[in-house]
Amino acid sequence: MMEMLFAYPESSVMFALAIVALVLISIFKEDFFRPSTLYFLVQMVMLGVSYLQFLPMMSDFYYSTWLVWGGGMFCFLVGCYVTDFAWKSAGGPPLQKKLEVHGEYNWVCHFFLSFSAFAYFFVGVLGVISVTGNLVLLTDNPSQWLTGKDNDVLKYADFFTSGAMVVGLFAVASFKSMNPVRWVRYASRFMVLFTILLSFATYPSRGINMLCLGMFMILFNYLRGRFSWRSLAVVTVFVVIFFVGVASLKGQYGNSDITDSKIAKEVALLPYKYVANNYWNLDYAFNRMSDIPEHDWTYGIDAFFGVTHLMHIGDGLQQSFGWDTPFNESIVKYPGLNTIPYLWDAYKDFGLPGIFLLPFFFGVLFTFCYHKMAVAKNPFMLLLSATFMMWIILWNFTTGYKQSMYWVWMSFFFFVCTVSSGRTILPADPDVVGNEVDTKSTSTECEVAVSRT
Repeated sequence: MMEMLFAYPESSVMFALAIVALVLISIFKEDFFRPSTLYFLVQMVMLGVSYLQFLPMMSDFYYSTWLVWGGGMFCFLVGCYVTDFAWKSAGGPPLQKKLEVHGEYNWVCHFFLSFSAFAYFFVGVLGVISVTGNLVLLTDNPSQWLTGKDNDVLKYADFFTSGAMVVGLFAVASFKSMNPVRWVRYASRFMVLFTILLSFATYPSRGINMLCLGMFMILFNYLRGRFSWRSLAVVTVFVVIFFVGVASLKGQYGNSDITDSKIAKEVALLPYKYVANNYWNLDYAFNRMSDIPEHDWTYGIDAFFGVTHLMHIGDGLQQSFGWDTPFNESIVKYPGLNTIPYLWDAYKDFGLPGIFLLPFFFGVLFTFCYHKMAVAKNPFMLLLSATFMMWIILWNFTTGYKQSMYWVWMSFFFFVCTVSSGRTILPADPDVVGNEVDTKSTSTECEVAVSRT
């Protein structure tokens, strides 16, 4: 045991810090998905795994990389704690164990308007079918469509990647703690399951389908019951199994069966590569050899690629100025897996100040939205916070705010929640929760609500 600790000192320290944090969370019954807690745990575990250095390409961080990684974390946590202090000083209430809507909210209208988001997602489903002739999972060779980034299926990516948006909108209406209308809850639960299955069959990508499940898990945590560390451990095992299964489907282990002993090592190493590769790309980006040209600065413009892409000018800007796509192709140490943590994009877009100011800004923003869930008059803050939590979880892989699909999600969340607010007397508060509410003329109410906006 001691030999392992000395052989992997960085990993040992990070895992020890993560374990201490988990123990404290369990003792004080804190929330795993609190922005500061989630960021700390994800970064400790991810970098700890990476520093096991199972592959020779995974070299030690330079001091400059430690400064970037540690400085980004420090500034994010400072932003979180400053906002926590400001909220408590202003007399803001703590987050309840089960959230509720503090105001009038028309859940029937919410349910029907959520189908506008489903229609957007379904355009992507039909687009995939138009290219492949079937849902990708049901084609003869799914790996043909799941590998590479230039096939025609990806023209519909902004649509079919939005399954998690649909899951989120229906999921918030699925729980009795928030929605007192029984038939809406049951119908919403069906739509959650149907959307998850349809999303997986349409394009069985790890990232897309983990977003669907992640969105549901986060909402379950706040509307049904808080997750324990045991529950999260079970989910982690499931994610690893799912990861390996999709890798086999994509043909990443060749034509062999994943039970073949000859590729057992590759089966174990592939999840590790996806975690570790990004950190070592980050180190490589900041400490490249002198014969590799410097990247082109974006001066903050490309930080808004998620918006400009939807305006159909983002790709043109990148090509005109010679900027990388969000996959940062020009500075990856080992291409073909994933990208680089969001801190590289912060540096590329805003220079050295961006490494520290952008995490601080996100720490303030995410924590403010987290606290606002306690007093929200509609589910928008809950859905927005769930999206931000997914960013934190995936920041080792990709920069959330530069992906157009998230801007689409937030637009639909705002539209559905705003139109459904204050339109009928259906309060979701402790006096009503537990009683079933029957509604009549629901279609007319929803039509009136839409016409007034």
